[in-house]
Amino acid sequence: MKRWIAVTVLLCSMILLSVSGYFLADMLLQERKDDVLQDQLKEIYEDVENAEGEETPEERTDDEDMGGRAASLPVYPGLLALHRENPDCIGWIKIEGTAIDYPVMYRPSEENYYLHRDFYGEYSANGCLFLSELCNPEASDNLIIYGHHMNSGKMFAALDQYKDSGFYLEHPLISYDTLQGSETYQIFAVFCTPVYTGNDFPYYTFTKAEDAADYQGYIKAVKERSLYDTGISAVFGDKLLTLSTCEYSQRNGRVVVVAKKINRQ
Repeated sequence: MKRWIAVTVLLCSMILLSVSGYFLADMLLQERKDDVLQDQLKEIYEDVENAEGEETPEERTDDEDMGGRAASLPVYPGLLALHRENPDCIGWIKIEGTAIDYPVMYRPSEENYYLHRDFYGEYSANGCLFLSELCNPEASDNLIIYGHHMNSGKMFAALDQYKDSGFYLEHPLISYDTLQGSETYQIFAVFCTPVYTGNDFPYYTFTKAEDAADYQGYIKAVKERSLYDTGISAVFGDKLLTLSTCEYSQRNGRVVVVAKKINRQ
């Protein structure tokens, strides 16, 4: 009897070990696939831009017009190349000194489409960075970009480090290239908040201010929740960029980084 129990336990252990090994191997294979794809996308983005001349814009023709937007606007060649690969690609976001250096996707017809899909729409645990379907890339006062907080440090994991004011001081700017050109945003608030509580701060719904009072009310609410005072604020008319990812110190937590567009000389 004891021998039968021992054999059963051994067989179960071997089965569990095999299953665990299979899932681990599959996870590593998927991670490798995602890394290769990201390298390929970055190569397209950087090499095409360099081939055309540093920061030399092209003009979009009528047949490349996107969603009724005006044609003949300046478009950086690298981003245009990615947009031709997949029209859902509308931007590239980068924060110097961090792993955040990715394309930004946008499919307003399908909520969270790129949450677990890669650039080409295939399954990916990492997903893609994507603009909220509530936003209009050109008309919104606030562009909200979501991304996973990966344990590997990829995607938006670096946002968690903004809970430390020292990290903010070393990485205060966000570069965001769009189909209209290159934009720079200055971070002015960082806060953590739970979602899906029924009584949470709905930062994820603010995309267009009704008027100046509505805009300033939102900025006031953001600044009040900020983990530290950056000494910077925003006024009505400033375009906002909000980055959001999971935060694990609380249930359904989010860490949110809010920035305003600036003109760099």
